[in-house]
Amino acid sequence: MPIKVSVKGDAKVNIRLKKEGAGLTPSKYLPDIGSLPTNGISISTNLITFMEMRTESVFRPNQEDIEVVYALTGSSKNIPDAIHKFSSNEVVPHASSDRISYYTEKMVEHILEERKSIPELIVIVHTHPKGAAELSEVDKNTHLQVANKMKELVPNASVMFGVHAVSSESRMPRTDPVKIAGNAIKWSSITRQHEAAFFDKNSKPVEVNVWTKV
Repeated sequence: MPIKVSVKGDAKVNIRLKKEGAGLTPSKYLPDIGSLPTNGISISTNLITFMEMRTESVFRPNQEDIEVVYALTGSSKNIPDAIHKFSSNEVVPHASSDRISYYTEKMVEHILEERKSIPELIVIVHTHPKGAAELSEVDKNTHLQVANKMKELVPNASVMFGVHAVSSESRMPRTDPVKIAGNAIKWSSITRQHEAAFFDKNSKPVEVNVWTKV
């Protein structure tokens, strides 16, 4: 939201916020839809930065990192434009270094409250601290169940899943996100390596592309 500043004769500064619309759908950040691939998902480098911040925010001195879950949503079937962090007990009742559980219904409630609109795309992503961006057997066994519940609550949404692997802490050069496989991207912050892979409800790889917001 832009900030308008005016100075009156009494030298007071009045700041007025102009509302541009509710929710987390920054449509002005989207490129020409026709310029991006229509298969799989296309993620902006800006959104990848927020994915990085979300996963690294669990840092606790002298303690193990725990798994976190977040969602990417979009007003298009294959372009996410918002991130939802889910740091509430009513959504995530349990999290440890190798397991996380969440309530699908509460997750949808939070998404709809934050967006103020019905998303066309929901990508549920969980992290693997010091692990690989690969599906565990538990992941594979729950994807279809979670996707079916999501479709009951948001019938028109395309539902996908992601695994976001994060390394242990170590100083390193920052690198830009690059595609390393059909469904996977990789990059580094100055303290962690990140790799994210994406899958459909049947745990099959989903093509991913990276684009840079101008």
